[in-house]
Amino acid sequence: MRVLCVTNMYPSPERPGSGAFVYQQVEQLRRFGHTVDVINIVGSRSKLNYLKGAFDVVRMTGVTTYDIVHAHYGYSAYPAMFRLRAPLVITLHGTDVLGNVLEGLSTQLVSHFADAIVVVSEEMRKRIPGIVIPCGVNLGVFKPYDRHEARARLRWPNDKFIVMFPFDPARPEKRYDLARASVDRLVQEGVDAQLMTVINVPNEEMPWYYSAANALLLSSDYEGSPTSIKEALGCNLPVVSTDVGDVREQLNGIAGTWICPPDAGTIARSLRDAFDWSLSGEFKGRAAVARYDQALTVERIVAVYADVISSFRARAQGGRLLRSG
Repeated sequence: MRVLCVTNMYPSPERPGSGAFVYQQVEQLRRFGHTVDVINIVGSRSKLNYLKGAFDVVRMTGVTTYDIVHAHYGYSAYPAMFRLRAPLVITLHGTDVLGNVLEGLSTQLVSHFADAIVVVSEEMRKRIPGIVIPCGVNLGVFKPYDRHEARARLRWPNDKFIVMFPFDPARPEKRYDLARASVDRLVQEGVDAQLMTVINVPNEEMPWYYSAANALLLSSDYEGSPTSIKEALGCNLPVVSTDVGDVREQLNGIAGTWICPPDAGTIARSLRDAFDWSLSGEFKGRAAVARYDQALTVERIVAVYADVISSFRARAQGGRLLRSG
């Protein structure tokens, strides 16, 4: 198939960690033999880039016949609507559905123009009906490394318990304040712990960070299907998380993981337990995350493409027959 991906989340020199899950999906499609072109709309730089993105969609679909136009994220779907001669699939990722009311309404509106909607969690499907396909993770990339080797590579201290927070503190829904308060509570209790914020790191380097840490902390108010948890599990890193998105499903039955209320004291106690698991070397999260392997995710995406293309061509054929009649 020939696919045009339209997204406002994609790695760039300025933001190498942005939209890693979209990048991984694109690369897996290419490994499966599909041709994928990408329009990366840097909306954070200027909202006018969405208008430029619409012109790019018209131009590219006007000169190239695409089987599918696939928009990632609600706002990206608006430029993608202007595609020519191709059906539209939209994947919604979390904030575009679960965020503020205005953004949620905007996403609901544009979803009516799609030939298929993919959402990454059941919680999102309750808001906007769609096919639930959580984002996958490349387990060939996200694998564990020796902790001492990883810390030497990153120049992280060997004498501290390190809690990894791989989210932008400027995003209020990620609750950096809660993460900070939880680790501060540990320090007050005499635990030599340190919170490490990790952002704008190239995707292929992230396994070293997960391997160097003692625990991943996700303290968000809401999420879709957080890829960071799958990546941490792939690197055998214990996880402490608030009960958001599909986290409960991701962590179901995995010893050495904790789901907490948004309370600094409870999170701090769970982090203490996570440190014990980290030191024991007995945490085996990687086996449990095999069901989120990127190859399996992309197989499901390709199946959606095939159904949409079949319906789109049948409608086009029916339209031609009506006109000829």
